[in-house]
Amino acid sequence: MLHARELSRRLAGSGVVAASVNPGFVRTNLLKVPLPMWLQRLLVIPVLRLAGMIEPWEGAQTTLHALLAPEVEGQSGAYYSQIAGYQDKASRKGGWPLRSPNPVAHDDDVAQRLWDVSEALVQAK
Repeated sequence: MLHARELSRRLAGSGVVAASVNPGFVRTNLLKVPLPMWLQRLLVIPVLRLAGMIEPWEGAQTTLHALLAPEVEGQSGAYYSQIAGYQDKASRKGGWPLRSPNPVAHDDDVAQRLWDVSEALVQAK
């Protein structure tokens, strides 16, 4: 979130929009379960869905919104997430864009320092 915020500041006026996107808990092949697929479909996948797992096409919606929605142009540096894991109940439901309840996420000085430190680390030999 801080990187997108700083990138947005650096690219202001260029016509480029920066965004931070969290697709959510998406069903992918990253989680390998050593069970036959029929058993996964019967037991594992329903349990993971109860825990909030969504299908790949559902997870793609956040990214597609950030890419295609016309209002995103005026929200450069914003954070998009369908579901948030915040303790704050108002933020937990997610949003496009989603405002983090953490005040550090909106601190321009912290965003700039993170950028500068990251840049120094990448350039280090």
